[in-house]
Amino acid sequence: MRPHLVRLAAGLVAGAVVFGGCLAETVVYRGVEPGLFALPTAALVVGVVLAPLLPWLGMLGAAASFPLQVLAAPDSPGIGGIALVTMMVLVAHGARRLPTRVSAPGAVLAALGGASGSIASGSPWFELVFFGATMGGAWLVGSLLRRESRRGSELARLADELAVERERSTRLAVVEERSRISRELHDAVAHSVAVMTLQAGVVRRRLERLDAADAEVAALRSVEDLGRRSVDELRRVVGVLREDDDDASSPAPSLTDLDDLVARLAGAGLTVSVRVVGEPGRLAPATDVSAHRIVAEALTNVLRHAGTDRAEVTVTWENRTVAVEVTDRGSGSGAGDPTGGHGLVHLRERALMAGGTLAAGPRPDGGFAVRVVLPVLAVEVATP
Repeated sequence: MRPHLVRLAAGLVAGAVVFGGCLAETVVYRGVEPGLFALPTAALVVGVVLAPLLPWLGMLGAAASFPLQVLAAPDSPGIGGIALVTMMVLVAHGARRLPTRVSAPGAVLAALGGASGSIASGSPWFELVFFGATMGGAWLVGSLLRRESRRGSELARLADELAVERERSTRLAVVEERSRISRELHDAVAHSVAVMTLQAGVVRRRLERLDAADAEVAALRSVEDLGRRSVDELRRVVGVLREDDDDASSPAPSLTDLDDLVARLAGAGLTVSVRVVGEPGRLAPATDVSAHRIVAEALTNVLRHAGTDRAEVTVTWENRTVAVEVTDRGSGSGAGDPTGGHGLVHLRERALMAGGTLAAGPRPDGGFAVRVVLPVLAVEVATP
């Protein structure tokens, strides 16, 4: 109830309920003149009406009701049960809304006011214990509600911060994976440009031996020089991107060469069976590297999270696509790695950057499966 008008409306409704209850109790149950209870009831009603806006006024009204009753009608019986319950609610509400340094003195004041009014009307000194217990219990309930509310707000804040941190971490993982893919893509482009440069040089030398036109030879020499400059520039860029890499000089991995990967995983305790279906085609260099990386990371996740020592890799070659599926029959999370890491993020990012698709999830008969579909080059490109 954030808007003040809504709070005031709630206070008016509650005040009307308290006024009606006190009036009915005075006339019907106790059989005394309503005027004897007009002043203490008015203090309670004012406290109830203003408590949603100013909780300390509600506690003040609770503390003043019994002393006002003694001043207005010393010979009348004390305030009834509805007034007592209203006092407890006002004290609990104050403890719920106000800091402890403000609500605790208010609860003590309400207990002393009720006890002093009852004792002045002829009640025994035990009223101190009674009002101390009732007002103290109401204050304790309100304080516990305040603490739980603050704890809930803190947990909600921490959950929001955790969600933001998780999103930031996921974005960082995507950026890192794209950086790795860009380095591998630079390698592939540099290789292709180098091959084109060599081919242009071969053609130029042949034309020179055949006494071809100078314009044609000059054009090929220009292409050759431009290719060499492009390769040098690409190598400088790759050197900058790879300055922190440990495996910068390692040969690019290939999907058609999984023996080393299977052997390394066997040494770590994971038995991998590889099955190839169809006639192997030719992948773009960057796509080939991405396919190998996807298989390696999926099998690593099986080793870490699946709770099994066996996995299967199925490579299905078709006319325009190659489908790679990594499956296991373990009881853990498997190749998807939903335990807080970014394995699946890396796999999906690699598949998307290579122009493919990736699907991962539990298998109906148990275990986990990761399936990626990548494009195959339609035309063979000869290299010298």
